[in-house]
Amino acid sequence: MTEKIESLSELASQLSDNPSDFRTVGDVVDSLVHLGNTDKVYARHDDHLGLRSDLSNAFLRAPLAEADSPKFEVEVNLVLEQANTIIPLSERTLNEDDLEEIAEDRARLGLKD
Repeated sequence: MTEKIESLSELASQLSDNPSDFRTVGDVVDSLVHLGNTDKVYARHDDHLGLRSDLSNAFLRAPLAEADSPKFEVEVNLVLEQANTIIPLSERTLNEDDLEEIAEDRARLGLKD
């Protein structure tokens, strides 16, 4: 199981082999939400859907290196809370029930495989 992610820098490293590609916090959040939208995660968790709208523009535009400042503490915690749910779900092995639930969700949403 993945260890708890405790900083945005750690999260960036979990999301990419080249975390320097993330210029701003918004880039990291977008990548996390994208991962959360994968079938594997979405079948079990969708609380991340409103994450971006819960964060200030100043936070989203902040360079990643400056985001762990005390003024953004609440927003950092919101992102890390989602990350600590999404990352483990994305790494789990799917069982037959998961695959069936994913297929049902995709059919309900009118998505094709």
